[in-house]
Amino acid sequence: MDSKYLEPEIETAPRDTLARLQIDRLRAQVEHACRGTPFYRRKLDAAGVKPGDVRTLADLPRLPFTTKDELKQSQADHPLWGDFLAVPFEDCLRVHMTSATTGRPLAFLDTKDDWYGFYHSYARSLYAFGLRKSDAVMAAFSYGPWIGFWSGVFAAQDLGCLVFPVGGFSTEQRLDALLTYPITALGCTPSYALFLAEQAAKKGIDLAKQAKLRLTWHTGEPGASIPATKAKIQAAFGARVYDLPGLTEIAAWGFECPEGDGLTHIHEDYVYPEVLDERDQPVLPGSAGELVFTSLYRKAMPLLRYRTRDVVKLADRTCPCGRTLVALDGGVLARLDDMKKVRGIIVYPRRIEELVRPHAGVDEFQIVFRRVEGLDDILIRVDPAPALSTTERAGLVTALEGALRTGLGIRVTVEATEPGALPRWDHKARRVKDERTEVPF
Repeated sequence: MDSKYLEPEIETAPRDTLARLQIDRLRAQVEHACRGTPFYRRKLDAAGVKPGDVRTLADLPRLPFTTKDELKQSQADHPLWGDFLAVPFEDCLRVHMTSATTGRPLAFLDTKDDWYGFYHSYARSLYAFGLRKSDAVMAAFSYGPWIGFWSGVFAAQDLGCLVFPVGGFSTEQRLDALLTYPITALGCTPSYALFLAEQAAKKGIDLAKQAKLRLTWHTGEPGASIPATKAKIQAAFGARVYDLPGLTEIAAWGFECPEGDGLTHIHEDYVYPEVLDERDQPVLPGSAGELVFTSLYRKAMPLLRYRTRDVVKLADRTCPCGRTLVALDGGVLARLDDMKKVRGIIVYPRRIEELVRPHAGVDEFQIVFRRVEGLDDILIRVDPAPALSTTERAGLVTALEGALRTGLGIRVTVEATEPGALPRWDHKARRVKDERTEVPF
């Protein structure tokens, strides 16, 4: 019988054993970053810290934070790779890019060992979900410089799975492949999973009955960690659904535990996590804060105390799976960059999705922050299921307005579009528009 752990020596290691590994890797990373990059020499000098000052994990808070804006500015000032590249360019094997709504995306280089670390941590996540050598895997992410497609393919290959790459396929071709070939596992963004299911339904295809999928995993967005969104995907595909969080700049850093009832484990041999409050102090178990990562393995572009802008909750319970890795409750709960302020109320788009998705008549939705007669307003456009009558659409609008008013604590405007009017995505969804100017968030 297969073990449920790919690497039990890490996943179930005593905490003191894991701490010794982490401090050894942390010291090496700080030394490497300072020696190899003008970027970190400047930052450490400004903070009055020398690499030798980091002797224990308790010394980590002495190090300065790193932000994505700093990295983007570095690449703008020192094209193409910035001055945080810590190895000779000829030692780099791969380049991947972050997604970007405006401007040039952040480019990240990896050595051969860096790239192995990224996709192997991803493979450990897939193994935890139950993926095995006997599975045939479809990675339905966009083909290009984005890391989602490549890490999914390489991770499945790392586990010995048969890989069916469909990065260049149309949605119609992907549906045909799911019906024709013995594909048992699917990876994609949660938005694309819903779109794929919607397109299948339009063709009269019941993927839950006609495809052979037994598990799906989702990354790039937090949707699969939202219970209502997860349930919708699970019903459409008839498969177990898992959330796999990651960052191009850091790692495929964690995985939703099949036994944890909403807990997400962190690969602590690859990244050292901190969860910090608004004063940059560690939160207690059961409390939420910003997730900050220090990379423990990447050498081409090492990152120290990288502010992810993700809001997470440090778990206050032990996971029944037996893993000793730090766990978060509910995965990524929100993004600080997505935070909006409306009439004095803080609103996160994820919270809106939590309130919208339980309504079965919603195929897609859009969030618009705007001003109406000088006052802030939230407009939720919903793309109703084609089967709904005019009366049922009106009832859906009324129900959503009530649910959103109760859940957010402010009045929200809801309007139904014609079915199919809102855009769909095969990569990260762009559901949020802010049409206001001079807003505080």
